[in-house]
Amino acid sequence: MAVTDRLDELLAESVKRHGVPAASIAVRVGDRQYEAAAGWANVDARIEATPDTVFHFGSVTKTLTATLVARLIDQGKVDLDAPIARYVPEFAPRDPRIAQQLTVHHCLTHTAGLTSIVFAETGRNDDTVTRQIEVINDEPQYHPPGALLSYCNSGILLLGRLIERQLGKPWHAAIVQDLAQPLGMQAVVAQPEQALRHRYAVGHVFEPRDRQWVTDPQPFWMPGHAPAGSTCAGRARDLMTFAAMHLDGGRAASGATFLSTGMVSRMQERAVDSPVSFLQTGWGLGWIHYDWGGRRIIGHDGSTAGSNAYLRIDPERRVAAALLVNCRAGLPVYEDLFSAIFGALCDAWEPGAPPMRQAGNLDGYVGSYTDRMLRIDLARAGEGLSMAIAPAMSTPLTKNLVQRLELHPCGPGQFYVDGPDAMLGVPNPPAHTRLARPYAVIEAAGAQWLHSGSAAFRRKDE
Repeated sequence: MAVTDRLDELLAESVKRHGVPAASIAVRVGDRQYEAAAGWANVDARIEATPDTVFHFGSVTKTLTATLVARLIDQGKVDLDAPIARYVPEFAPRDPRIAQQLTVHHCLTHTAGLTSIVFAETGRNDDTVTRQIEVINDEPQYHPPGALLSYCNSGILLLGRLIERQLGKPWHAAIVQDLAQPLGMQAVVAQPEQALRHRYAVGHVFEPRDRQWVTDPQPFWMPGHAPAGSTCAGRARDLMTFAAMHLDGGRAASGATFLSTGMVSRMQERAVDSPVSFLQTGWGLGWIHYDWGGRRIIGHDGSTAGSNAYLRIDPERRVAAALLVNCRAGLPVYEDLFSAIFGALCDAWEPGAPPMRQAGNLDGYVGSYTDRMLRIDLARAGEGLSMAIAPAMSTPLTKNLVQRLELHPCGPGQFYVDGPDAMLGVPNPPAHTRLARPYAVIEAAGAQWLHSGSAAFRRKDE
């Protein structure tokens, strides 16, 4: 029996095995689509999940924001290489040179060098994204624009404000009216009142004392970060409609052209390289690039305090899959389902741990590495390093990220974590997994950095 015919069975087994509240999956193979759902959309209200259930997208939303910006570029309204301040005059950083150096391209490729995430409450009114720009202005520049790849919510917020100015409406309206509806993504929402019209999967957070999932008390937290993923939600089916446009040369479900074929190709080209040795190869215009055993895969992950989302696309084989989970333990379900789907349909899956190799002078890597949200301490541990992770600022996204992992060397400055350590942030990881996650210690912009393939943490001089 084909893997697409077993989605219901595979998903139900995985949800039960890993004890997650609920999950929904959709798969597209050429022009055919398959979907399944299992579990409880709301464990308190005992609302079952179905393929029509709306789950949070988290940072998968960034691909939607990037696509709407790409459409504006296609229409000649935005220049990819122009300073972002041309379109967002509110952007006035401490160093005025940055306003002229930092481009739309930098924001789309996560090379803007801004402080990545600045969680500051800016209300729920239509000016909430504008007020986030004011917060970004007060932050120091993390690294020079273009100096390295470092995951950057702030750059995406600038793109969100660009969209607002170009379309004359708040981002939460634009993403529905100017992207979701033209593409046929019928259940995409960006505000809680919109979610009330649908069967909604509330997020769940893990209660360590009772070891159970409880409903997230703030499921639409921090709406000022909506362009980066704090509020947007929809069905797995909607993400397949979105993926289909990117697989079909920019054509919407109606047959109308949403993006030019050239822009679709440009978005899928790798624009910046990742410094790690495997899995993540870099970033395009909004897309993360992966190497799955020699196959080029594009996609994005997403998380809120109470959800996980995963989108992967094989452009050559025209296969795509989206998995939505209403808790922060979606990675084991992702491994179960995506390994089966992409293994069967594309003969590809994430590479396992590479061979251990000497990484150089390990003492030179020992120290503390930080960004605004996390502190990571590297220390000697046998033939490798230990990595202790703790929040530098307690937020719903970071308060439970307190872990000590083992880094195995796999080349000069290159490391990986595997086994349960690869399930970073999952409160109940499985004992056995073949997932491995890369790290690298690099020199860039006059500093030493610990790099995860997307996020960069600067070494802190004590």
